[in-house]
Formats: sequence, C-alpha cells, structure tokens
Amino acid sequence: MHRYFVAAVMIMAGLLAHGGTALAQDAAQPVYIVSYIEIAPSSAAEARKLILGYVADAKQAPGAVQIEALQRISDPSHFGLIEQWQSSSAKQAFAATDAAAKFRATLAPLQSAPYDERIHAAFSVGPMMPTSGDPVVIMTHVDIIPTQVEPGTAKVKSFVEQGRGSAGNRRFDDLIQSSRKNHFTIVESWDTPADKSNWISSPAARAFRQELQPMSGGLYDERAYRLLRG
Repeated sequence: MHRYFVAAVMIMAGLLAHGGTALAQDAAQPVYIVSYIEIAPSSAAEARKLILGYVADAKQAPGAVQIEALQRISDPSHFGLIEQWQSSSAKQAFAATDAAAKFRATLAPLQSAPYDERIHAAFSVGPMMPTSGDPVVIMTHVDIIPTQVEPGTAKVKSFVEQGRGSAGNRRFDDLIQSSRKNHFTIVESWDTPADKSNWISSPAARAFRQELQPMSGGLYDERAYRLLRG
C-alpha cells in the first residue's frame, strides 16, 4: 500500500510540475490587448491627453513592444488602444502601477460606456513595418458561431494573409481573443483610405465576406481610426 501511495504522489507531482511549466510557457507568450474607449463628446479633448499620457508611460514599461492609441474617424470621441507586450505578466505588472491605475481612475468619469479591454494572442501576425505619415488603421471584431469555429478560423486567417502585402498595406494581423476562441480582432494599417477601398473591392475580399456571412455570430464590426499623436 505504501508503495502505491508513494507512486501516486510522484505521479501527481509530475503532473503539477508539467502544468506549472505549461503555465510558465503560456505566461511567456506575447500578448495583445485591444481596448475600445467611448468618451462623452464634450470630454474628448481631455480624454485625448490622458490616453496619450498612458501611451507614453506604457512605452517605457518593461516588456512593452508596441503601444498605439487611435481616434475613430467617424466619431472623434471614440478611442482605441492596441498594445503588444512580451508576456501577460509584463502587461499585468504595468497595469498594477500607480500610473496605469491613475489613468483608469481619471478617465472613468469621462466615459460614456465601460472601458472595453480584450486580451488576445497572435494567430497570424506579419512582420512589423514602418507606418506611413498618417495611416488609416482598421480594427474589426469577428464573431464565429461555435459550430463553425474551425472553418471560420481558417477563413479569417486566409483573408488576413491574402491582404498582407497588398498595395498600400502596412499591417494585416489576425488576433484571437484569449477568453473566446471564436472571437477575433483583425488589425489593418493602410497608407491611404483609397488603398483600403481597393482591397475591399478585390475579388478575394468580396469572396471572404460572402463566405463568412453564414458562419458569423454577430455583425462584422469594422471601425476606422487614425493614429493618435501628441
């Protein structure tokens, strides 16, 4: 009996060690944070300053790779953040700082809707390219119904990789939401609105939208932004 008990303990210890290693590996993976921030129109200018301050602080934090702030073209009181960190622990460490806490607390009274922060992992991400002078940045939320996750995931990935490198394209990434594997954020950057329009009109983009529709669990939520600069 004693031998069986010892063996069981050893097996459990091995499983726990393996689990700990897996968690450590997951924690070391790059993480992307996509945030949607809606501000009362009368407070947009004040929020803009706070968001730019957050970006400046985040860029100096250990583990920060790329931090971008966006302002929606159709509604200047709507902002976005795209953050890339070396690991989730790096993001969590910065989120716990006084600077990050003060940003969220000061921003909260200006908001017209809750701060919507979504954690993602890279699914298909291209190499970083320098942005043009005033690019158009597109963030699109894609929701696939649970019964179509596998083909829907493949379609989104194919769409992103076909668009990457198109005329005027600087970024075309497919990010998968960590808490919902059927939710994606597509991030695009284009030199001009005309470049984006040309891509939308292409046979590949039109076929993607047509084929994705029966698999969609929600509106294809595409939003256009400009980079927010000080």
